[in-house]
Amino acid sequence: MNWIHPYRALIERIEAVLKAPAIKEVLLPAAAPLIGESDEFGFVVLEDGSVGPFYVCLGDTYVSVAEFMSRQDGRGLDTISVARGVGSARLAESALGLGAFNALSQHLMRCAGFDPKAVGKGAEAEEKAALHVGMVGYFRPLMERLLARGVRVTVIEKLPQRVPADRGVEVFTSPAALAGCDRVLCTASVLINGSIDSILAACGGRVPVEVIGPSASGLPDPLFERGVASMGGVVIEDVARLKEAMAEGESWGAVGRKYQLTPACYPGAAELIARCR
Repeated sequence: MNWIHPYRALIERIEAVLKAPAIKEVLLPAAAPLIGESDEFGFVVLEDGSVGPFYVCLGDTYVSVAEFMSRQDGRGLDTISVARGVGSARLAESALGLGAFNALSQHLMRCAGFDPKAVGKGAEAEEKAALHVGMVGYFRPLMERLLARGVRVTVIEKLPQRVPADRGVEVFTSPAALAGCDRVLCTASVLINGSIDSILAACGGRVPVEVIGPSASGLPDPLFERGVASMGGVVIEDVARLKEAMAEGESWGAVGRKYQLTPACYPGAAELIARCR
């Protein structure tokens, strides 16, 4: 089954129960990112302050989202309608749709009184023991920590030139190389470009897959149903500080609080929806 169908079905279930706040604004980095050289994120902000991050460094995402929002004035957009764009063949529409889905998810969790920061494992993913880690997407700080511990790292990267040649890691463009790993850390950008199916197929249910990064801040049900072991996102609680950091081109990392959910500590969307009825 295509990965996007459960996402859209979940959006419909939420719409049937909640009147989602409209999109108040979409925050983008102060300058267009240098594709292949930096990892930058935008944020969908709802009227109630719920925030959904999304990756802006795929294709023309930054420019297209900026142009779209300039026409819309950033206000009054229907969150559900925008969220339905996730999985679109147009990368910018899919990216903005994922941001809206993440914001909608954060709204639902708040409505249900579920704090992912309080129930998640709270430990950084790289602290787990593994001898051979697959990394889908190049996470430089994480890779450095793994290499410092003597862990073998295999990177799957569509832009292999991003990975420094002198680090001694294995770099591939095909996910087939993941089959030999002990565990896989996967960027949530695979939900934007639709490559999650090929990643999960390559792992074949034998290798634990953990989806990580700000774009993984949505409800994890569709991925847990596909066998994903954990999903780590971020909660943004101070929109004013976020806007200040974005406007000044500074790191917003200190504004967000990371969390990591597993099937064992997550009650499920059905339970969260029931709490909001």
